[in-house]
Amino acid sequence: MKSIITLVCLFMAGSMGLLANNIQVSNVTLTGQNTTANTYQVQFDISWENSWRTSTFESNYDAAWIFIKFREDPDTEWQRALISNLGFVAPAGATIDVSSDAVGAFIHRSADGIGNVNFTGVELQWNYGSVPDDAVIEICVLAIEMVYIPQGPFSLGDDSPNPVGNFEAGTSTNPFVITSENAITLGGNNIANLGNNNAFGMGMADDYNDVTTQTLPASYPKGFNEFYIQKYEISQGQYAAFLNKLSSPAAVNRFPDFNGVTNHTISDAGAPPEVYVASAPDRACNYLSWADVAAYADWSGLRPMTELEYEKACRGPRTPAVDEGAWGNANAFNSPYTVSNSGMPNELFTNMGTGTGNVIYGTTRPVISNGPWRCGIIAASAVTPSRQESGGSYYGVMEMSGNIWEITVTTGAPQGRNFTPNHGNGIIGTSTGNSTVSGWPTYSGGSSGVGIGLRGGGYSNPLSDIRVSSRRLATLTIASRFSDVGGRLVRSSF
Repeated sequence: MKSIITLVCLFMAGSMGLLANNIQVSNVTLTGQNTTANTYQVQFDISWENSWRTSTFESNYDAAWIFIKFREDPDTEWQRALISNLGFVAPAGATIDVSSDAVGAFIHRSADGIGNVNFTGVELQWNYGSVPDDAVIEICVLAIEMVYIPQGPFSLGDDSPNPVGNFEAGTSTNPFVITSENAITLGGNNIANLGNNNAFGMGMADDYNDVTTQTLPASYPKGFNEFYIQKYEISQGQYAAFLNKLSSPAAVNRFPDFNGVTNHTISDAGAPPEVYVASAPDRACNYLSWADVAAYADWSGLRPMTELEYEKACRGPRTPAVDEGAWGNANAFNSPYTVSNSGMPNELFTNMGTGTGNVIYGTTRPVISNGPWRCGIIAASAVTPSRQESGGSYYGVMEMSGNIWEITVTTGAPQGRNFTPNHGNGIIGTSTGNSTVSGWPTYSGGSSGVGIGLRGGGYSNPLSDIRVSSRRLATLTIASRFSDVGGRLVRSSF
């Protein structure tokens, strides 16, 4: 019997406007049911703004990570949809790479170019397995903007005269060059070891220093190998969409009581099916604990990034500039921004600095609010598309310095060094809302995490915290949710 299908289309949007990308998924339909192979063709259109692919200089591109959720009527539980590595259809100008674990797929430009993309008639093959052929199905296609980071060497640390746990070669203060994914000796005074300026200035010191050594295993991702990273921090709209796909008990555990918190827009004042609503969905999602970020990573098929991958995504293969921000130098706009369209998808700063690094940190946040601000607001507000004015990283990743802190896997504790870079499988605890992935840093209760830390600074922090090399909170046991902490995830290439 032919199935009766109810279709929904949900998109995970980047911000809108100049140099922002406004990702949209539309026209979702199921075609070509094969009851022998238990497959459907999931067809949809996908578009986003200001896409690129280049084979010179950065030699990288942006992409969309696509994953699918479904549920059977009258079941209320959303499940992952496994995607076959056969049977997909890429439209003209696009390449599709289906993940080896069948959890999702990347779509990106197939040739060099820049500008908006609109890929129509995309097809992914869903292996629906044991779902009855005549089941009434509700299906949801989701997409997250990502940036491809190519394989290659890069430097850690920047020879700063005022290091805060900065990485260095031995005790030389010089940058340490990553040339492979091989194991590294941490600490000690050998020039071949990865030092940390004796953990000077760190809020919680690493367990290695100029005297004590540890080993960073080969399995810990060091940023040399290629990977994908979210173009923006997890947005409040993305996180609300995640909550709305969980069971009620799981969603409660992953949702602290944000009602009445002035700098967070998610509330539980909605009605089914969208119980959780973000009134400013394009803003970066703050108040996220390590358990929250891990659950979102597991559910979306991504994984946490390491602090070495953070530095690679910021500076690429360039020789580090002393005290640089993610835009490549130490110049930083240091006056309060003024805001238009506050809380809207086109939220903008109207008095951007020109010829200097624009970034959201303690001095520049608008007096009308403490932050955070919408994902991509700096690039969307910039007068010119230069790295300095847009605040973009070498590879085009936004807000790697400022806005909200990035949760990363630390080198400074055994629980971080033992990190196994498994990807989320799309399944989290039905009642707990916890990640089920093995090999990730641990957490207890609803918030505290061991083996993680924070990089990149936030809207309430001084300039010293937003520097790429600063490691003041790189090793940290986070005991609760904070207003300036969020997340950004990665996926290893395949």
